[in-house]
Amino acid sequence: MLNNWGNFFFGSFDSAGLVMVDKPPVSFWVQAIPSVFLGVSEWSTTLPQVVLGMMAIILLYVGLRPVFGKTAARISALVLATIPASVVIDSGNEPDAFLSFTLLLAALAIIRAVETGKWRWLVVFGLLMGLGFNTKMLVAFIPLPVFLLYYVLASKYPLKQALLRATLVVEIIIVVSMSWITVVAFTPEDSRPYVGSTQDNSIWTLVFEYNGINRFTSFIGPRPRPTSNQPMTTPSFRDAQYAQNAGMGLPEGNYPQFIPPAIADESLDKGLLGLFYNPLAGQLGWLLPVGLFGLVFLIIPIIPESLYRNPTSLGRVIRTSPVAAQGFIWGGWLLIGVIVFGLANSTTTHPYYLVGVAVPLAATIGIAGSKAFEVFKKSGLLSWVLLFSIAMFAGYQIYGARDLTGDWVGALVFTLVSFSTIILIIGLGRKLHDAPLSKGALVLGACVLLLVPLVASSTTAGKMPGRPAFNPRTNLVGSPPPSDQVAERMGGLTRFLLEETDSGAKITLGGLNARSVSPFIVAGIPSISIGGFSGNDPIFTRDSFIKMALLDGPVYFLMQDQRMGQGRQSSRQSPILDYVIDDWTDISRSHRLPQGTLYRNPNW
Repeated sequence: MLNNWGNFFFGSFDSAGLVMVDKPPVSFWVQAIPSVFLGVSEWSTTLPQVVLGMMAIILLYVGLRPVFGKTAARISALVLATIPASVVIDSGNEPDAFLSFTLLLAALAIIRAVETGKWRWLVVFGLLMGLGFNTKMLVAFIPLPVFLLYYVLASKYPLKQALLRATLVVEIIIVVSMSWITVVAFTPEDSRPYVGSTQDNSIWTLVFEYNGINRFTSFIGPRPRPTSNQPMTTPSFRDAQYAQNAGMGLPEGNYPQFIPPAIADESLDKGLLGLFYNPLAGQLGWLLPVGLFGLVFLIIPIIPESLYRNPTSLGRVIRTSPVAAQGFIWGGWLLIGVIVFGLANSTTTHPYYLVGVAVPLAATIGIAGSKAFEVFKKSGLLSWVLLFSIAMFAGYQIYGARDLTGDWVGALVFTLVSFSTIILIIGLGRKLHDAPLSKGALVLGACVLLLVPLVASSTTAGKMPGRPAFNPRTNLVGSPPPSDQVAERMGGLTRFLLEETDSGAKITLGGLNARSVSPFIVAGIPSISIGGFSGNDPIFTRDSFIKMALLDGPVYFLMQDQRMGQGRQSSRQSPILDYVIDDWTDISRSHRLPQGTLYRNPNW
């Protein structure tokens, strides 16, 4: 992307500007900025996400404090800082971190629009939602119905005027959202990169099919079975770096590449219930049941006694009570997020998508936690319910994280919760619920619920939480772990290709898919993926590839058993692969690689 403005604007995956990534480039623009000054490296590309993650914690605290108080704001900030999916995404280069931050800003902007009644906050809200769309397309609009309904119900303006304003802000959102897409659509195909993950090179297909219908097909029909050949997300910088250092997983003999850290497991195909099982449950630190239970405390202010006597007064309640109104936006965002991500088939193969509910989950738990302390002080039946709920939530966490955080964590949680529960049972039985020891035991029990998420977040090593850590060395398909000797061979190949970048060709290395060439792109070798990310994009015909290879390269082609290992994905590229095998020179053995791995273009 940093090679030229065209690559930067369109979000090109490779330096040749051959194919763009399958998401809008806004988040990648942000990631690229530090690399301009600090160079391209893992830490420079993840720096913006780390900063945004820390800022999100601060903003959530600042946003909740005026209405819900310091306790709710502090709890929310702590929860957001410990949710594993949030921690992992904030330490990687996926666009979800920027999207989550943008939606948090949008929520705070629409709240300010209601509080002040000023147009400028509505405009800011519209710009932020459009920015979110240009980060991850339709996923950004998941909370939009809740945001707009909140504005209409909570606005001090008459209903008709509020609806008019909401309509105008929707128009702003559409204009901003369509800005980058429109430029791509009207740019001639030969003047921009190929639209990745599409079969027709159309940006509209990317928006409405690949990043739209294909992500949410379970809403319009039976949930599809996950398969190992399902398109995965763009490889992270860390994955590429590891593959480079580990030798791309090529032991003696030709084997398929390692499975990227997405999941193809029928055991996950449980719909909404799957959110309560690993690995989906682990994404949110096994805190989702706590958040759903906490929704009760957000609903109570929305449904006061007066509403039972006069159901038509709901709008007046929300307009006159900031607690009820803002409880509606945070709780509604959580609820719609859980429903959409729980039913979406894409969550099954990409569990980290649940980071999309991390912010409203943290806010809901914080608000509910503050209200729960007030309930406990009053004693009564609800105090007992709260007590045993904490014990059950802790038990759920211990069970869910039993294979992921170590026995010591489960033992510590069990010990602390048991101690807290005993103290509270005795205190409630003696009507000492408001005594310092009872309050301290309640705080201890609540804090223990963050211990498992905290440990899970700190031990993920930047990988997906909720299941044993992904390790390419032990997750190869049909092959033993790569040896140090193999890593040395591939390191030698990387050094050789770096020297060959002076050959005069525009492209040094070609491969079938993104994962085969991404380690070499990271190393600074001009490389292309002839089939886009998955290897299935019809970017070239046999003749067009031959023409490009004659004029610009690639000088070398890395096969890595893509014909056998990729199955259906490589079938579309078979004519090109056949041409390389038949007409190019196999130089694999000269680089101590398995035969049929590396080919040289005879024209260079």
